[in-house]
Amino acid sequence: MDQNDIQNLVDQALTCTIACNVELYPDQIDALQNLSDYCVRLVLQTPEVMREPLKIMYKSNEEFKTALVAFCLCQSLTNPRRKVKESKEFFEKNITIYHHTNNVKEIKFGEIDPFNVREAISWEIVEDWKLYRDNECGGIKALVDEKTKLTGLDTYQRGGDPLYEFARFHRKFTEKENRIAEQSRIEAQNAFRNAVVQSVASEVAKQQLSQGKNPMDIINSLLGQEDKLAIGSPKSDRPRLTHRRKKKK
Repeated sequence: MDQNDIQNLVDQALTCTIACNVELYPDQIDALQNLSDYCVRLVLQTPEVMREPLKIMYKSNEEFKTALVAFCLCQSLTNPRRKVKESKEFFEKNITIYHHTNNVKEIKFGEIDPFNVREAISWEIVEDWKLYRDNECGGIKALVDEKTKLTGLDTYQRGGDPLYEFARFHRKFTEKENRIAEQSRIEAQNAFRNAVVQSVASEVAKQQLSQGKNPMDIINSLLGQEDKLAIGSPKSDRPRLTHRRKKKK
């Protein structure tokens, strides 16, 4: 094949139109289009495609399917209602890619729940996958460093099947983000509660002061710590405790 033929194959692979049997949002289709282009450029760097350029379409579709399997696997591991059958093998069996003569790349998700498909596909996970698969600076270390801003994941263990490694990272990262969000929610809730209590206490204090009540008594009443705070104010109308002396016999 001459250089023009090879370039035509590359152009065809890069200009294909993405179609899907699951209804997706326009930005999801755009994300998949971007992923498809990335897969083409990625396989162009492999020795196999360099030797046999005719394999560009086949190998890029293979890489594209691998990414989709990884995305669905990530969604299953972060889905509280995950079904037992949702394994890597299940997704590999159900995801198929057809390249039609009109240069349309059609994705079919078989028995995979359409809701889960929509939950699995986003620009963020596409960018995560591109970083993970990058030949120069990618890999799981680069992904962990970027997503966690170099703070790492204490309980995450690298290695194993690449698809599960990628999916396990998303599970651990989601757990960490959810813990942070829950802690922030609790702190915000406590801050709101304290603000409400302080506001109510302030209004009550104003009302009682306007009624001529002693300030120390108001403080003692509001805080519920009367015995600690009332230390014998001379203006207090509190009855003072006295000790009776024992009469001498």
